[in-house]
Amino acid sequence: MLRYAARAVPWGRIALAAALIVLLMELVRWDPWVLWPLQGTAVGLLAGAAAWCFDESAAVVVDVAPRSLAWRTAARAPAVLGLALVWSAVVWHADGAALFGQGPRVLVEGLVALAVGAGYAGWRRAAGEPTPGLVLATAVVPLTSAWALVRPFDSTVPVFPYGTSSAGDWAISTAAWLVLGTVSLVALAAALSDAPWWSLRRPRTDLSRTSAAPGSAWPRS
Repeated sequence: MLRYAARAVPWGRIALAAALIVLLMELVRWDPWVLWPLQGTAVGLLAGAAAWCFDESAAVVVDVAPRSLAWRTAARAPAVLGLALVWSAVVWHADGAALFGQGPRVLVEGLVALAVGAGYAGWRRAAGEPTPGLVLATAVVPLTSAWALVRPFDSTVPVFPYGTSSAGDWAISTAAWLVLGTVSLVALAAALSDAPWWSLRRPRTDLSRTSAAPGSAWPRS
């Protein structure tokens, strides 16, 4: 499993993402009142990097190998754990006034973002898409950056609360993030299972006829 993870995970890309997350959060710590939108960028980057961990450029070969998608996903999970440790460290380092006294809630945002990235990647990999992480990162990083900067619907949907946000807004935001994380983990578990109701999974090829002799007639139903 370790040998597979060493070859399959894009460690260079993940390390670069981790370094950028540290840089962004250090900038936030330096001047949170002005640079707070960078916290949203870091959260989006976490989601994209988590999904990158499960990209499979050789999906045509790997998807028909004996190893199941669940096994391959578990083998890549340490990369996501590494990102979680990086996020926990930078939040702990910046906690206090730099995070408006909301370090635990900011920690939840990042950890949920990792769950979202992993859940989306697992769902799309189960459907046969080889590199869902690239697609997600391309969309989610600009989206979270813009949302954190403009903060639309902030009175009703406080996704990235600010220093002037009320305690109630922070509580609503955390509750919404936790719901999103739960949904993402359920989606990941469903994608990795063999449940027949999971209609978005790529249909398996029926190989029952391959054993028949060439030219033989198939029985009519």
